[in-house]
Amino acid sequence: MEEHILFNNGADMRFVKKIFITLLIISSISFAQKVHPNLLLTKHDVNTIKENLNKYKLFSKSFIEEKKAIDEATLNPIDVPVPKDAGGGYTHEKHKQNYNEMYIAGIMYQVTGDEKYAVFIKKMLDKYADLYPTLKTHPEAKIESGGRLFWQTLNETVWLTHTIQAYDCIYDWLIPSDREKYEKNIFVPMARFFMEECKEEFNRIHNHGTWTVTAVGLTGLVLGKDEYVKKALYGTNLDSQGGFIAQLDQLFSPDGYYTEGGYYVRYALWPFFIFAEALANNLPELKIYDYRNQIMKKAFYSALQMTYSNGAFMPINDALKEKTWLSPEIIMGVNFVYERYGQDKQLLSIAKQHNKVTLTGAGLLVAKDFQETHEIPNFEWKSVKFSDGGDGKQGGIGIFRYGNIDDMQTLLFKCTSHGLSHGHYDKLHFLFYDQGEEIIQDYGAARFINIVQKFGGRYLPENKSFALQTIAHNTLVVDEKSHFNGKQEVSEKFHPEIYLFDASNPDFQYMSAFDTDAYPGVKMQRTMILVNDENLYRPVIIDIFKVISETEHQYDLPFYYMGHFISANFKYNSFTTEKKLLGKKNGYQHLWKEAEGNPTEGFIFTWWNKQRFYSIISSADSTAKIIFTRIGGSDPNFNLRNEPGIIIRKNAKNYTFATVIEPHGVFDPILEYTRDSYSTIQKISIIYDTEDYSIIKITGRKGINWTLMLCNKNSDMNKEHTVESNGIVYQWKGPIFLQK
Repeated sequence: MEEHILFNNGADMRFVKKIFITLLIISSISFAQKVHPNLLLTKHDVNTIKENLNKYKLFSKSFIEEKKAIDEATLNPIDVPVPKDAGGGYTHEKHKQNYNEMYIAGIMYQVTGDEKYAVFIKKMLDKYADLYPTLKTHPEAKIESGGRLFWQTLNETVWLTHTIQAYDCIYDWLIPSDREKYEKNIFVPMARFFMEECKEEFNRIHNHGTWTVTAVGLTGLVLGKDEYVKKALYGTNLDSQGGFIAQLDQLFSPDGYYTEGGYYVRYALWPFFIFAEALANNLPELKIYDYRNQIMKKAFYSALQMTYSNGAFMPINDALKEKTWLSPEIIMGVNFVYERYGQDKQLLSIAKQHNKVTLTGAGLLVAKDFQETHEIPNFEWKSVKFSDGGDGKQGGIGIFRYGNIDDMQTLLFKCTSHGLSHGHYDKLHFLFYDQGEEIIQDYGAARFINIVQKFGGRYLPENKSFALQTIAHNTLVVDEKSHFNGKQEVSEKFHPEIYLFDASNPDFQYMSAFDTDAYPGVKMQRTMILVNDENLYRPVIIDIFKVISETEHQYDLPFYYMGHFISANFKYNSFTTEKKLLGKKNGYQHLWKEAEGNPTEGFIFTWWNKQRFYSIISSADSTAKIIFTRIGGSDPNFNLRNEPGIIIRKNAKNYTFATVIEPHGVFDPILEYTRDSYSTIQKISIIYDTEDYSIIKITGRKGINWTLMLCNKNSDMNKEHTVESNGIVYQWKGPIFLQK
């Protein structure tokens, strides 16, 4: 059978006409399960769990906790309400609770054999079998694709993903007429709804699409519907324009980076692992865990690297800062990656923090090895660069780290593609962590998830009007307009080009990238360096942001710092009795102007956070303006966090922002002790700057006298360079050199 399919050959992804071996496989076999259950929990798993139920403490604890909760649930009246509420409302939360309880009850029935759990599921399915055929589009369906049980189809696919597993667990216990009723009234019409009425969502290369194909694929496996499984794998037209394989090909770069960012990879990995595990158990011929050079493994480890040392996902794009690797999606990922990819003992350190495992064979293995491994190594966060895009050629992201787990510095430099519908307009943006928390922040998303009073728990209007706009990020804004004029369809066509990356020397880690598309006629290049020196408390960030244009523009470079302002070495005018908005649109309408001033010759801005001080040392002179700003303007419903920032503003054609960010000193309020509240570095100046070369001078106390030499166009590490300025000759080798 010949098909046009999306075929992956290493990093080169392209459409070719091939006889794909897996299509031959799926055309000749039936997907009907020979035994039940056989999705995440298999009959073999059940027998192994029964034999070892009380042997491993972590598994026993997890089992007992879930059993206690579901035992209480079986004593309560079953409520399957008519859908009415959006996220956070009673009916929304009740249907979520129902699918979770059915899922756990199915496992309990399989392991204990107690029919009360099967009866519980049956009674609930009876009510859904009566309700579901009567439902039309949810009354709260608004922005997203509308569901029936839930306000968006995403929640409905999660419901089906869990409920079909519960059904699988009691399949053999049910009489045929009950199975026929549930399949006729619930599972088949719901799957058809996703495949036919939500075809665009089904084929969408996006985490919503992943959930949809997973729900339909699992349903096909349990019901023996070959068509469902084929469409789940290869899209509704079986042409690999959509479906699970296309998701694996296009959402992840060859090294595993997920294009929507670290926050959403956490959520997306959940259905990826659910469907992959079900496919591995039912269609081992597909070798799904080996696909694309084990892309599932790479995706999971890249997700872990997208966390800070406190386990929080670094909040680029639409992201909620409260999410950490303690979430249930990562519990599942740890368990299945551990089982399927060689039992990496580092993962046991994360399982220790979880203090919980999945009630599967993989969870039992993790619990066993956790108990029997005497020395468990910590997870190793690394300095790393990830490429973006299915072909690995759509920019990327750089992460620099320094220090141990207890006090780690982390600098993230974002040079990725847009990130689909959850992307932000933030080319060449960065964020910085220290002391276990954000020091220079990414705002993340404007959303109060599942809080019904806040827009039904959905993304707030301020997410679009502020959080995704360029001014909400630590990157350049030209003429108060967002990158690509805030148009997603344009932004998705372009990406930055990574010029340099090297993290081999922990004392001198650097990355540089270009963007020539965010603003027509404006070329941006940002070089970020993490430098350690024995004369400093901690490594400093050197940030060189170069802008080239043939016409004059207003350039704004924000830094959203976390902490309390301490001092600035220039005079500024504070607006203490009346505040004005910074602008009228593109996010500026949400910023208050609290103060402004002009530096004389460079400036130092210092703030305090926890036990350290932080300073921004800039080359900006009196022709620039420094604006003190605070988020929260034009916000009548108080949806935005009121957090501070400073903006360096300059009107120019060509301009280079040269900045050092220095952590320094000690503050102990208990002992009333302060040391080195002033920065060690006192000045950064540009002594030579052309399109080809930049020479930067950095001086300060304790003998700091550095010269940074940059070649802005040639990345050849062996190329020798010579620049003369003011009678001084600078010579170096390679694109970047720091002379101390």
